[in-house]
Amino acid sequence: MFKKWMVGVLLLFCSISMVAAFDLSEADALYDRDDFAQAKIALEAERSKAANGKEEAEVLWRLARVMVGLGDDLDEEDKDGKFRLYEEGEAYALLSLEKAPSAMAYLWKSSNSGRWGQTKGPLNALGKAKGMLGDLTEVVNTFNTLDSTETWYVLSSLYDELPGGMISFGDKEWAISYMRMAMDTLTSKELYPGHYKKLAEELYARNWSASKRTKELKKMQADWQKASTNLERYRYYEGKDGGNTKPFYSSVPLTGMSDRQEAVMVLSYILEKYKVFRPIKASDTEEIAEIEALRSKWV
Repeated sequence: MFKKWMVGVLLLFCSISMVAAFDLSEADALYDRDDFAQAKIALEAERSKAANGKEEAEVLWRLARVMVGLGDDLDEEDKDGKFRLYEEGEAYALLSLEKAPSAMAYLWKSSNSGRWGQTKGPLNALGKAKGMLGDLTEVVNTFNTLDSTETWYVLSSLYDELPGGMISFGDKEWAISYMRMAMDTLTSKELYPGHYKKLAEELYARNWSASKRTKELKKMQADWQKASTNLERYRYYEGKDGGNTKPFYSSVPLTGMSDRQEAVMVLSYILEKYKVFRPIKASDTEEIAEIEALRSKWV
């Protein structure tokens, strides 16, 4: 009888521990579906189960990521609401870094900071720029994290949107190289139409001919080979092989087309992919509508 009682107690403890096990998969799935509010609830529940600082840090950087989504979903006129959410997101990322530094904590700290600056206005965005670059440098140099498409996208946006020269460190050519890396590190689980739109807009604005590309990409190849850090090297990713790369959406190499020809090609590719890709999210549909309008304007 005693043995049966002990077996029952052990089974009960096992079932309780299984129910209470730390597991972030549900929260990640909710985030992937753009269900940011429910993802936040799930993450807060998992935070209470964290057994140590490292596990809590994993929850905290995900909470920072969720806050970007929640802030982006707010109406553009609700600036105070956006500020509050992005500030909360940055606070989560900072706490994650305190618990256990990680590349993702630096990335989502930078993302929240950047969104806050964009919402506040150009001067405030400039004020956030150096801190963002420092965070992203940690991701690619210190942690050697090169497969994060979000990191390269944020780096590209930073260099594309900032002014250059004496005002700040913006650089349109580096922005395109970083954006190409963002494209080459895309995962198959999401459509990422915003990535295609960003690359196309950057290319269309630069407007190099095929002959100019051939000349400039050859110069970049030399810079790629002699760069000493990841952040520096990937400024020249576009010319890593002198322009002989064939992008996954093209049958010709970079030197075989102009910037604007490629820009239209990029948009045409994602419009076709959208027709067969599943699952489609509401945010995808909104961005595809913008892409269709942009392509119609260019052709």
